[in-house]
Amino acid sequence: MKKLVYLFCLAISLSGLLTSCQKVIDIDVNTSPSQLVIEGNITNIRETQFIKISRSVAYTATNVYPAVSGATVQVSDNAGNTYRFAETAAGSGLYSFGPLRGVSGRTYTLRITVDGQTYTANSVMPNPVRTDSLTLSKITFGSNSRTIVSVNFTDPKGVANQYRFIQYINGKQVNRIYVIDDRLTDGNRIKQDLYFDDDDFESDKLMSGDIARVEIQCIDKPVFDYFFTFRQQSRGGPGGGTTPGNPPSNIDNGTLGYFSAHTYQTIEIKIP
Repeated sequence: MKKLVYLFCLAISLSGLLTSCQKVIDIDVNTSPSQLVIEGNITNIRETQFIKISRSVAYTATNVYPAVSGATVQVSDNAGNTYRFAETAAGSGLYSFGPLRGVSGRTYTLRITVDGQTYTANSVMPNPVRTDSLTLSKITFGSNSRTIVSVNFTDPKGVANQYRFIQYINGKQVNRIYVIDDRLTDGNRIKQDLYFDDDDFESDKLMSGDIARVEIQCIDKPVFDYFFTFRQQSRGGPGGGTTPGNPPSNIDNGTLGYFSAHTYQTIEIKIP
C-alpha cells in the first residue's frame, strides 16, 4: 500500500512539474512581399475581352486581393494588331476591350505596365475542337451514389491538344480545376468525366431539374502547365503529401496568374 501511495504522489509531482515548465512559444512567420496577380483571357468569341489585375496578400490576411488601378494594358498579335484595354471603372482593376475576336494560330502578347514596371506574356490560340455532347454517368461512393457530367468529343490525330473544362451547376461554378491533354489519347474518342471533390459531395450534388453547363477551352501548353500544377498543388499540404507552391506562370517578372488565348464552347444538359 505504501508503494502504491508513493507512486501516486510521484505521478502528481511529475504532472505539476511538467505543467509548470510549459511556456508560450511565439513563431515568427515570414510574409513574402506582395506580388502582382494577373488573370487575362482572349477568346475566339467576338465579345468584350477582360484582363484582371490585383495584388497578392499574406496568407494570414483575408482572401481579398486589392485591385490594381491605373495600369497601362495592351494586347497585340503577330498579325500587327494592337488593342489598348481601359479600366472598366476607377479602382476596379478590371480592364476591357471589345468587341474583339481572337483568331486560332495567332500569338497574342500581353503587355502591362504598373508603377514603371512592365510585365509581358505570350499565348498561342489553338484550333478549336468541337464537343459533341454532354452525357450523365452514375458513380458510387460506398453506400452513396451520385450523377456526374461527362464531356464527349474526338481528339484530332497527330496534333498536341490541351483542354480545360469549367463546370457550372445552376449558374454556380464548381470549385474544381479540370484539365487534360492528349499525350496518351491522341486521335481517340474521349469521354471526360467531371468528378467533384469529396468536400463538395453534398453541396454540388446534381438533382432532378438542375442545369449543368460546361465551358470547354482549347488551351496552349504553358496555360495547361499552369492549371495542371495548380490542381496538383491544391491537393497538397496536410494529407496531400506535398508542399503547396505557386504554379508556373507564363507571365514574366515573378508575376502570379496567367494569360490565356483560347477557343471556347459552352454546352449544357438538364438533369432528368
